[in-house]
Amino acid sequence: MGETVARDGLWRALTPQMFRFGLLLRALRLCMERDRPVTDEASAIESLGLQPRLVRGSAGNVKVTSPDDAALAEAILRSEQP
Repeated sequence: MGETVARDGLWRALTPQMFRFGLLLRALRLCMERDRPVTDEASAIESLGLQPRLVRGSAGNVKVTSPDDAALAEAILRSEQP
């Protein structure tokens, strides 16, 4: 059974996550060689012992992968027009 966890100290990761290509490639190869699971680009970078820099994002920065997402993005863009 699941339980509610404390949310202090948690971050919501938005996309895109950006890393230098060579560094990300090295991190992904290391994870593959060591059979480490990769949940996203940041987790691969962390496998190198590095900490990705966190920058403030916006909940309006939605990832569009389905028609519902496109409708949400359109509504957000309309709400931001003067």
